[in-house]
Amino acid sequence: MATSHLRTEHDLKTVIHQWNREKLERYAISLTEAMNNSRRKLSELSALYETTHAWLQGLTLVEEIGQHLSATLNLNEVLELLLRRVSEALNVVDGSILFVEEPSGDLVFQTSLGSISEEVKPFRIPKGEGIAGEVAETGIPIRVDNAQEDSRHFKKIDQDTGFLTRSILCVPLRTREKTIGVMEVFNKRTGPFTDQDQLLLSSIANYAAIAIENARLHQSVLAEKDRVLKAQERVSRRLQRDLHDGPTQLVAALEMSIDFCQKALDKDPSLVRAELENMARITKKATHQMRTLLFELRPLVLETQGLVPALKSFVKRRQADDDKTTLHLVIRSDAPTGQITRLKSETESALFAIVQEAVNNALKHAHAENIYIKLTQRGNRLAVTILDDGLGFETKHIIKDYEQRGSYGMVNMKERAELAGGTLSLKSAPGAGTEIRVVVPINQP
Repeated sequence: MATSHLRTEHDLKTVIHQWNREKLERYAISLTEAMNNSRRKLSELSALYETTHAWLQGLTLVEEIGQHLSATLNLNEVLELLLRRVSEALNVVDGSILFVEEPSGDLVFQTSLGSISEEVKPFRIPKGEGIAGEVAETGIPIRVDNAQEDSRHFKKIDQDTGFLTRSILCVPLRTREKTIGVMEVFNKRTGPFTDQDQLLLSSIANYAAIAIENARLHQSVLAEKDRVLKAQERVSRRLQRDLHDGPTQLVAALEMSIDFCQKALDKDPSLVRAELENMARITKKATHQMRTLLFELRPLVLETQGLVPALKSFVKRRQADDDKTTLHLVIRSDAPTGQITRLKSETESALFAIVQEAVNNALKHAHAENIYIKLTQRGNRLAVTILDDGLGFETKHIIKDYEQRGSYGMVNMKERAELAGGTLSLKSAPGAGTEIRVVVPINQP
């Protein structure tokens, strides 16, 4: 009886011990799982914190760069500031900004930082070639961890400069309309580029593209202002020269004739009549020259009636001033009306100014017997040709040092042709005359 009781008690203790052990094991497993879950959550929170911290830093950097970019309109300052801050933020060895060249589509280096910043400037990347070329064409960022093993990598720059490109992050510079270039950074010092790096660089590139376009617009406005001022100065100088060589000389002659008449009245009045007739001829010529100058400065007939009537009036006036050279105006058109189609007022003004410049130059320098002004309309193109049979010249020597010689006639004509959306060509040779040809598209006003 006692033995049975002891066995039962022993069994009970064994059961209790076994139960406690299982309970402890389950508790230990549960505790381990909880700790693992806590570690996992802590790791996730830590990663989220790092991502959020990096994102906030990125937003701060983007905002800072945006403020700096908005504060300057100097393109070089914009690009240098941009690359410097990007290189610091991403901890990279080198960086470059390339622009798409029009119309070739090639990429040309604008700004570079790093050990070979000066060496890469002469390089250009053909359209669509290399990682940069692909980004420029597709507008999609590219990240490469091992550039030397990537077939898209444009290795010529590495080969010619001795630079070793290991990793690349390249993003497009896009405006609303198109991709204007790319921004790329190389060889991150702390490992491969990350999604966060790509997102940050893309965000900066969005600001950069707007800032670059603003800086370009500012520069083009300054260049246009400078061009207009120079054009005004050239017109002023030409007007001064024409006034000096024409009406001013005639007025001086009139002054001398008046002085002569005053003296003749006292000594021999019979001489006065002949001198008065001479003065009448001088006055008529001076009046004609003054009206011609006013006509060429602002030909109202050009505004009211168009290019052809204005050229007819111009030829008539110029012919009256020169009896050694014959001016011819030839009109051909395949339009249903047989007439030259009216163009935009800006285009007609540009063409008139080109004809005026070319004819005046030929009258002064070519010693030609004939000057032909030909207007030929075919389809949606109008060709204006000014041809003379004068002395001619070596075009390559004339064009090479045109501005250095202080003459801007050809420069003026070329600029006007470009503003009209056309092209200008020049043909000449010693003894073979000169041909200037402008071709513009025909657009309805």
